[in-house]
Amino acid sequence: MQRCLVILSQLDQAEVLLGMAAQVLSRVRGMQRIDVLAAREPPDQLLGHIGLSDTQAQTLHASQMEWANALHTRFQRWLAQEYGAPADRLGKVEVNWLDPEITVDRMIAGYGKDADLLIMGFPDSRDSAQKHLATKAAIFESGRPVLFVPPFWDQTSGDRIFMAWKNTPPCRRAFFAARSFVGAAKAVEVAVSATDTLPLDILPGITVTQQPVADTRNAGQTLLDMANGFRADMLVIGGYQHNMLYSRLVGSVTDYILANPRVPVLLQH
Repeated sequence: MQRCLVILSQLDQAEVLLGMAAQVLSRVRGMQRIDVLAAREPPDQLLGHIGLSDTQAQTLHASQMEWANALHTRFQRWLAQEYGAPADRLGKVEVNWLDPEITVDRMIAGYGKDADLLIMGFPDSRDSAQKHLATKAAIFESGRPVLFVPPFWDQTSGDRIFMAWKNTPPCRRAFFAARSFVGAAKAVEVAVSATDTLPLDILPGITVTQQPVADTRNAGQTLLDMANGFRADMLVIGGYQHNMLYSRLVGSVTDYILANPRVPVLLQH
């Protein structure tokens, strides 16, 4: 991994996400660049394709600019506190601010797919419809691992990693992405169901403790409880093992975990 993309949404979560990016930069070997994205939504995306007067469009545009400027102020303050003056950052770290007015599909195609890791907040009830679409696009369309950070997370992340194994392509991809983190972890524990066996090649060179998953009736809550018992500061899962129709009909472990932000979650579909 060389580059992470931080996708900002809520003002009160900006410092949390930026702080996580700084942690990732310091922990992951080869990570050299942070891009910070505050994607301003085009007016017709905010209200749908309905007829907008010029005044309405200008008002919505100004509102999005005000939001992006407020985020930029917090970004500048964080950047100076974390990495010092611009001269101090030369040759050490590259941090870029991005605030284009852009649709979700272009955001993922233009920025998400170029990153090695996406960092964003858990789904929030305050998010607009487009921001909820951006979350889904990050998971399903970017082809990249996504690190979701709980609101107001103020701890380190990556010292104690709890991983949930299931022999599916998404889980294999998530475990492969997690290799960049587990090498520097102090402890790693893997939850394994009775019907799955952890392959020896999935985490080469890493000493792990395996724990059986006893209660599968509510697998999402079981994994959160196990992670809490391990005092995990990162949970690794394969995102959405089944297709979206199945998930909508019967729910999914991923949906449950994303609806209950307790610990940073690294997932990949």
